[in-house]
Amino acid sequence: MNTNLKVFALGGLHEVGKNCYVLEKGEDIIIVDCGVKFINNNSLADGAIPDFSYLYQNRQKIKGLFITHGHEDHIGGIPYLLQLMPSIPVYGSEFSVSLLKQKLKGEEIKEKITIFRDDTVIRTAEFRINFFRVTHSIPGSFGLIIEVLRDGTRIVITGDFKFDWTEIGEKTDLFKLTEYGKKGVDLLLSDSTNAEVEGNTPSETKVIKRLRNIIVEAIGRVIITSFASNVYRLKEIIKIAEESEKKIVLLGSSLLKMIKAINKASLWKINSSVFLKASAISKTPNNKLIIFCTGSQGEEKAVLSRLAHQNYPDWKIEPGDSIILTSSPIMDNKMNVEIINNKLFELGAKIYENGGENLLHASGHACQEDLRLMLKLVNPTYFMPFHGDFRMLKKHGHLAKEMGMPEENIFVCQNGDIVEAQGKDFFLSKSKLLVQPNYVFNRKLIPVKELESSIAVRKKLSQGGLILVLIFYDKKKEQLTEPPYIFTYGFINMKKHGDLIDDWKRKISEQLKSREKSLPLVEELEKYIENELLVNWEKEKPLIRTLVEYK
Repeated sequence: MNTNLKVFALGGLHEVGKNCYVLEKGEDIIIVDCGVKFINNNSLADGAIPDFSYLYQNRQKIKGLFITHGHEDHIGGIPYLLQLMPSIPVYGSEFSVSLLKQKLKGEEIKEKITIFRDDTVIRTAEFRINFFRVTHSIPGSFGLIIEVLRDGTRIVITGDFKFDWTEIGEKTDLFKLTEYGKKGVDLLLSDSTNAEVEGNTPSETKVIKRLRNIIVEAIGRVIITSFASNVYRLKEIIKIAEESEKKIVLLGSSLLKMIKAINKASLWKINSSVFLKASAISKTPNNKLIIFCTGSQGEEKAVLSRLAHQNYPDWKIEPGDSIILTSSPIMDNKMNVEIINNKLFELGAKIYENGGENLLHASGHACQEDLRLMLKLVNPTYFMPFHGDFRMLKKHGHLAKEMGMPEENIFVCQNGDIVEAQGKDFFLSKSKLLVQPNYVFNRKLIPVKELESSIAVRKKLSQGGLILVLIFYDKKKEQLTEPPYIFTYGFINMKKHGDLIDDWKRKISEQLKSREKSLPLVEELEKYIENELLVNWEKEKPLIRTLVEYK
């Protein structure tokens, strides 16, 4: 039996989202994160989650799932994993656990969830796991230090992180990182999301300073949109509201869930008097209102999009409103955000976007200088960049090479690639796991083949239209009770081509009668229509479907 240490990803490599990383040694498997990747403009699926096939096949080995932080791309897949394997122990910070429990509410899952803290140590037969706090855009963010007990091999997983030395947010534990860097780290897995961005990640204090100026100077309502999970920004806006004697209205269910999680984890005491009750809204002057809402990425169903389209109940955009977008749209969402911004401009609102003189968003991820600092502190022998598109992983690998790491010690991997270790010598395995994403819709799993089939059907419909044939069949007499009906949609005009339709009906009837007394086979009939009736059809052939109504 191969007892080498194995490190691999089921999601999160060559993509931003559905992070899921696995370490296996002997009879022990530990999982780090299990997230979702959201899919835009796809009504067939809400998102993609990791392939659980390997984990399910080896479920008896799984000793725990460790959450680095509570963002959806790190915890969004956990409910589906626990549906398959409800006995997996889950470990996370108090805030991450609070968010996860909200997601699991109503699920018939007997989860065993343990809260870890900075000094917590978890042991299995093969591994010793402890934790170090990191700065990120959500509270309760941690990295992991994983030691193999038999030979002392040490792996550091950063989670999502940045460095910010100001008073906002929790601080990355430099002491623990430096301590383990001196002891010796064999493999580092480090966040690559901003590996292409030069310099240091801006401090959140600069963002808050600009927000304060805009909010104080606004002559009308202020509408702020942000990631709901960026609770540090919400905390600072509450302070600004108190200082400027303004009131806040929260719009969006995800924001209300975050407030609930803050209270549950006792992160800080929220002054509830700053939030406006519905009955008092109409009595409050516009220049005393701050509306904090969801929709920073142009999501169709989020509050900002609905405001832009004037279909949010009780709220309409008015001339003089100041709208602050305190985030940067990810690449797939830029067009959606532009469409919404144009509509808001048309309604007379003033838009403040991140960029230029307006620093309205500070990323939660490390830029190049921060990534170099992490590499320097940890000083690993081997390096595996993770969490990022291929170009991000590749660039992160280049940074490590520029700092003196041998190229053969850098593993730029894909999901399913396996990095193995014999003792403390790591190498890229010749074997590879076949992983493909699972898809979810309305909180249910959709097999990838089913989704691909649905997409193929829609593509054919969009290109060639539809022929629907309705057959009436008497089972006792084993014959047609009347000629078939033919309907076409997006194909040819039935009124203008009546003679052709009648000819097809006649030929289909003859084809069915030629089968004597056997039942009509739908697949054979559809092939007959495609290969015989449409044999000379030069354009894209339609989707052909047959329905049989039995008497």
